[in-house]
Formats: sequence, C-alpha cells, structure tokens
Amino acid sequence: MTNETLSAVPARQASVVSERTPPKVEDRRVWKALYALQEKKSVAPVVLDISQLTSFADYFVIATGTSSRHVQALADEVEKQLGALQTYPRHIEGYADGEWVLMDYGDFIVHVFTAEQRDFYGLERLWSDAGKLVLHDDEPPPTH
Repeated sequence: MTNETLSAVPARQASVVSERTPPKVEDRRVWKALYALQEKKSVAPVVLDISQLTSFADYFVIATGTSSRHVQALADEVEKQLGALQTYPRHIEGYADGEWVLMDYGDFIVHVFTAEQRDFYGLERLWSDAGKLVLHDDEPPPTH
C-alpha cells in the first residue's frame, strides 16, 4: 500500500484507548442510556469501548442497582428513554430475576447488575483491554 492509498482508507481509532484516556463516545443512544441510569440513581456507571476488541458490539454500558427491584427499574428507564429515540432492544435477558439484566441494542449492550453479580461476573476485568469511561456519582448526567 502506498501512502496515497493509506490516506484514502477511512480512519478508525488506531488502538484501544486506555483507562487513563477515556474513549470518545459519539453514539447519542449510549449517552441516553447513561442519562437514564443516572436519573434512576444507578451505582458506578461505566462505558467500555470494545469496538477494537470484538465485532459484535461497540460499547458495553455497565451499571449497578442496589436491589433486584432497582435493577429492574434501571432497565425499565433505559428502555423507556431509548424508546423515545425510536431505539428498541433486540433482546432482553434476566429481567425476571433482576440480578443481571442484559439489554442488547446491537451496536451497544447495556448490563445492569446487583453489586454481587457485577463483582462475580467481572465484565470490567474480562474486558480490561477496553477503553473505559467512568462516570462518578457527583457528575451531572451527560447532555449529549
């Protein structure tokens, strides 16, 4: 490939962004999911940019609820607010138990856990090579 050919190839992030450099999340649906989670007082919401690691999704949105009922309420709010954007999950798993609700939106997947389940499954450990955007409890909800 010549330099001219290389410049014609659309640029995608050259490498996985480390936790020290949070990923640039440009999908407004991901921001809307985060907003919904923060509105309902989720604990420790994060976004993992897995786009450079796998082809099945670009982002994991991960948050914790304080009880199984809270996990269900968080999932309900995400579904409601994304529905307002005409975005609907392809599949939802785990809602009845409320311990780990997985909402597959195609390009991104929302995981809402109880604290015990989040610790047990450790998605952030399993996907430690992913860029990580951490939202702190004192931060206002994103406005994207």
